[in-house]
Amino acid sequence: MRKALLLLSLMAFVTMGFSQTAILVTNVPSTVGVYDKYEISFLLGTYDNPYDPEVIDVYADFISPNGRSVRSIGFYYEDYILTKKQNYEVSQYRREGDLWKIRFTPDTPGRWTFVIHAIDKDGERISKELSFNCQSKDAEGFIQIANSKYLKREAFVNSQRKSHSFYPVGPNVPWYEAADHDKYQKPYGIYDYKKYFESLSGNANYVRIWLNRYQFLSLYGPEHAGTDDGKTKMYFDNTLNQKDAAELDYIVENAKEHNIALMMCIFNFRDFIHKSGTPTGTNGKTARPSDWTNNPFNVILGLPSRYDFFSDPQAIRITKNMIRYIVARWGYATNVLCWELWNELANMSEGEDISGEIQEDMVRWHIQMVDYIHTLDPYRHPISTSLGSGNIDTLRKMFYNLDIVQDHNYQNIQKAKSSEQFSNVLYKETKKARRDYPDKPFFMGEFAFGQGGTRPKYEDKDPWGIDLHNSLWSSAFSGSMGPASFWYWEVLDKKNWYGLFRPVTVFMHSLPVLSDSFTAQTTGSERGRSLVFPNNLETYYLVNADYDTLVGWCQDTVFSYQSLRHLTDRKGNNGHFVDDGVFDSNGYVYTLNPAKRPAPSSDDNSIVLPIKNQPRGTEYLVRWFDAETGLELVEEATTVTVRRPLFRSKRITIQFPSSIRDVEGGHINNTFGDAVFLVTKKSL
Repeated sequence: MRKALLLLSLMAFVTMGFSQTAILVTNVPSTVGVYDKYEISFLLGTYDNPYDPEVIDVYADFISPNGRSVRSIGFYYEDYILTKKQNYEVSQYRREGDLWKIRFTPDTPGRWTFVIHAIDKDGERISKELSFNCQSKDAEGFIQIANSKYLKREAFVNSQRKSHSFYPVGPNVPWYEAADHDKYQKPYGIYDYKKYFESLSGNANYVRIWLNRYQFLSLYGPEHAGTDDGKTKMYFDNTLNQKDAAELDYIVENAKEHNIALMMCIFNFRDFIHKSGTPTGTNGKTARPSDWTNNPFNVILGLPSRYDFFSDPQAIRITKNMIRYIVARWGYATNVLCWELWNELANMSEGEDISGEIQEDMVRWHIQMVDYIHTLDPYRHPISTSLGSGNIDTLRKMFYNLDIVQDHNYQNIQKAKSSEQFSNVLYKETKKARRDYPDKPFFMGEFAFGQGGTRPKYEDKDPWGIDLHNSLWSSAFSGSMGPASFWYWEVLDKKNWYGLFRPVTVFMHSLPVLSDSFTAQTTGSERGRSLVFPNNLETYYLVNADYDTLVGWCQDTVFSYQSLRHLTDRKGNNGHFVDDGVFDSNGYVYTLNPAKRPAPSSDDNSIVLPIKNQPRGTEYLVRWFDAETGLELVEEATTVTVRRPLFRSKRITIQFPSSIRDVEGGHINNTFGDAVFLVTKKSL
């Protein structure tokens, strides 16, 4: 009895207000580390729509030790226990009343105070002033836009706030798979993501995920697993999917444990198309249709057209409420790199032209949502979207209101000519985006090897990921904010290609935040769709305006995937490789057998790099790094001098590492015939 009275007294002590639905705080931690999640739990009562701020608006105003005010939004919460049965996820609802939470991330050590506010039709209630102590420790903070090309990340180191470079390196893992591909009633769920994050840990630092796909994690729409009575439950407006929200809680925290940042894509075109039965998974079977027929904006709201999503007042209200919930529940996370509003927006047209009027609606919708997120998100996570293909000139205007410009690119490398490499394509696409949007960072959010709706089994023709390795390195120095993000995550797992990301991650992490004066260059000259390189040394690099720093990647062109295929497989009469041709199973592409490794394609290791803004005789330190580890080849460090040959421009000449490309010995000494260089003016 004494314990019960004590509990009632404590509840009364933290409760203020005169109505029976006053704010009842159930959990207030007393301490938290800098940049860690601070989570408050409290009870408010029952509401018809806890996701609508017009019904119930909840937030807390936090005051930092130096007097700065930060507002964080509250959100409705249902507790789910997620466990593993065999190899798939099982969820169990554990009711704890109408629970609410506020998640907050402090960036300053010391005493923080805050007051919780709840506003409904009966007026405003507030909690008493509460507080916690933020403890100093070394920690990674939020990812931000550094300049017009690159990102940076806040950090707390040795009791001081600092920032360092952040170059996102990693694949897409947009959804989890299921044990039953036909009915999707046994999803692997969070354990699928756990597998990928553990495998990527120490190799990559970034993954792109989707928040809404009916058959998988989805906050709205039909429940993929069905219900006990066999009927499909539809989540929408006042009934967001709390079980899947619990999955996303786990995914965000587990990714953070493995130092992986997330781009969170909110909407995708597949839920707005009329074609049903989109194949998913690795077995090619058809999952439950993910299309407009099952979309609650159609089924429940009854929009006349899928394009009305962008202009209908009710659709916009519901969409804002869902975005508000996403920002409130997961905006605290320092490893949320970016909110991506749409995946391949224009592809909802299914190949038909989208009228100019509808495109204008789409642009206005993006502007409206960006402005709305800015009012909600105290941490100012960057915002992006992706467009897809088609007649979308008007849509491209929306990038002027976004933080990050994004594109996706797929190529059929099996039918590419030997001189046409994906590395060339990624370089040229990025250069074009930099010209079109000079004041915005650019990112290739998806890329892979396949096109035309069918995927060649390139993983069997390139089992060691040679073209993935090459594409990652070339795109890292294309002027984008990070190397292109690979799409086929199930192939990544099937072939155990996780380690291909590691050298790029290691090297890029060693770089400072590059200024936006850095521009992408290549030593190649264009001939049609191809680039031709002196001495057959393919080189992509970045150089700043003062020409005092150059950083890039170089590879013997005989190690391009197509050239290796030419040495390994039969060539078709039309000059293209045969998809189902005759293969040399002992060839280098399939075995990486050193005895099958090609010899250097020329007898000269010289790489000529133009130099401006520096006088003749200026000395540069040349450092080379192993492209298979990202670590420095110390023995290859040299000094070179700016020269100006007769009738030619100023330049420096660096030598490809002889320890890798042994011209005199006639052989290559590493797997991919490449290396990375960092050239700096010696006075720096």
